[in-house]
Amino acid sequence: MKKLNLSVSGNRYEVTLEEDFADFVVQDLEESGIIFGRDNNPSNLLKAYLKIAKKSNSYEDELELLIETLDAI
Repeated sequence: MKKLNLSVSGNRYEVTLEEDFADFVVQDLEESGIIFGRDNNPSNLLKAYLKIAKKSNSYEDELELLIETLDAI
């Protein structure tokens, strides 16, 4: 388990995640402009969330298409 600390608008949040997932979260958030160890603007966190939500939606669409393709076989 790995603890992550994130500060948003002066509020500090700590979460404990599995090691591999924590590494993924840190990388993905940093690529979205979130900086660990520094206070972050809520709009940056919202943008990071929306980026992840878009990826998730795209994956769901791809999975549905794959299922439809496999069903047709």
